[in-house]
Amino acid sequence: MVNELLVPRQKRLEHLFYVMIAFALLGPTLGIQVTEEFNLTFFRVAFALLTGGLIIRLALNKGMETSYMYPVRWYAAFFLFWVVYAMLSLTWAVDLGKGIRYLVFLGMMVLLTLSFPFFVRTEKNYWISQRILFGVFASIICFGVIESIFMIHLPPSRAETGQATVTSVFTNQNDLATCITLAFPFVATALFMLKLKRKHKLLIYVIGVLSMYVLLATGSRSNTLFALPLAALVLLIALPFAIDRKKLTWKNIGKGIAAILAGAVIVQAMSVAFLSDEAREKTRTKLRGTVDFFKDMQQGPWSVEEREEEFIRGATGESPTNRKNLILNGIYFLQKSHYMGVGPGNIEALMPEGPKKVTKRNLHNWWLEILVNFGVIIFVLYMALYFWLLWRLWKLVGLKNSPETSPLVRWGAVSSLAALIGYFVGGVAPSTAIHFTPMWISYGLALAVVILGELQKKGSQSVTDGRKSTA
Repeated sequence: MVNELLVPRQKRLEHLFYVMIAFALLGPTLGIQVTEEFNLTFFRVAFALLTGGLIIRLALNKGMETSYMYPVRWYAAFFLFWVVYAMLSLTWAVDLGKGIRYLVFLGMMVLLTLSFPFFVRTEKNYWISQRILFGVFASIICFGVIESIFMIHLPPSRAETGQATVTSVFTNQNDLATCITLAFPFVATALFMLKLKRKHKLLIYVIGVLSMYVLLATGSRSNTLFALPLAALVLLIALPFAIDRKKLTWKNIGKGIAAILAGAVIVQAMSVAFLSDEAREKTRTKLRGTVDFFKDMQQGPWSVEEREEEFIRGATGESPTNRKNLILNGIYFLQKSHYMGVGPGNIEALMPEGPKKVTKRNLHNWWLEILVNFGVIIFVLYMALYFWLLWRLWKLVGLKNSPETSPLVRWGAVSSLAALIGYFVGGVAPSTAIHFTPMWISYGLALAVVILGELQKKGSQSVTDGRKSTA
């Protein structure tokens, strides 16, 4: 009995993996506040247990089978190089404490990402993972609906009691909106790319409609007006290649249009019925003021060196000036680091010393965050592998290019492709993405799909073991 507890079997580790990804998506909601700076979340507990179990298995077996991860070996190698480079950059970081904290987050998120291609080695594993993630996502959306009606916020939320905003399990509305735009391609395409029971399709449709209502309630410009339409455009381009032309009949297209129109009517009706006048007006003003937002960003010169003695508030608030000055300060400190990066998380420590006045410290731009914190080398490698991942997903989308790909994996490829391309814009919404688990999970799912697709091309039987009848 003791040996069974000390030596976790593969099934036990897989179950712990499923628990971990569920808690990862819930973020800081489920946990215990130990200190002002540290929250012992269930995700961190599950992560530590899973890591410990893998170390024990590695020590006892004197090795670990990872040959099936060969298709994504360059991603694993890059992540290792990234962490090592981050450790080296601590030697020139101005705030060692912030650097170590950021490095810990980076290490955890890298391992979270790689846990998907490691544990998702069959279609059954992939399907279970997606079902769990959908269940958690549905819970997040349902609470978001409740929150929008009663204005009751969870402890992690920065919103005050009664404040007309929706954050669900996240700290702010932009994080919630980005999570929705990452998940929505999976929800939307599941309705016609997977062979599901009618009741399951109805459930998915309801959650999809509710997620659009919650997204509208967040008032996130970048996600509502740019990220989601970009992801939808990718789906429109990819689907004719991924679906049998026999299914693209006018009847089926008409059903799809009807479902979209019905969903739009339901979302509008819910916003009128449930959102307060303050919340509706706030969302309407924010979305309509998008043009003015960009006009505000053009106020003042886009000069890195020129100093500003005062913070210029725009007509649409502090946000446009903040985002502009955060970009300029980031580039300024990147130049001063000789393009090697300021060190993990150290842009936050340097930001008050920048030439431009700001009221925030986080860059609010994931792409700039990588560039400024880690320099040009890491940024170029990250983006090169990101585009390569998109290309590999695209190759799995087409029926002609990859006839060996199963419908389930093809669905995953289409959805991951749309989600990751949409994130080009969605990545500028959260204050920081270093511990934004939905993004890292999306990356991990894409890597898992690439492995499954590559193995299916080679005719590996183990990939389809336990395949569900989902397509």
